Amino acid sequence: MLGLSLLLLLFGGIALDYWRGLALQRELAAVADSAAIAAASGISETHYRLTGDIVLDPDRAQRLALELIDFQDLAPNAVTVSVAPDGLTVSVTIEGVLHLGLLGALVRDETPLTVRATARAGPRFVP
Repeated sequence: MLGLSLLLLLFGGIALDYWRGLALQRELAAVADSAAIAAASGISETHYRLTGDIVLDPDRAQRLALELIDFQDLAPNAVTVSVAPDGLTVSVTIEGVLHLGLLGALVRDETPLTVRATARAGPRFVP
């Protein structure tokens, strides 16, 4: 009976940490999506006025994405905002760290779980 109880505790810990990891990944994905959409609105207005082409201003896109991420109640481990060389898309990658709960007592928690979410967006002209 004791062995069965320990086995159930182990599987419960695995299930709990798995769902916590999925919840963190979904949260990071939602923030990355929002940040990518915000960054995609950072078009270069001077370039648009001169040529009529819609391209992203890398500095403005990065600033908009980081402002949105800072506004969220989230402490990401790492944030990467990159604009494609052609200026048509922006990519936002957010990493978070998940420390093991119940399983942390059974295994060494020297390297926590890293969860990453990436989103990509581009500006669209809607007349």
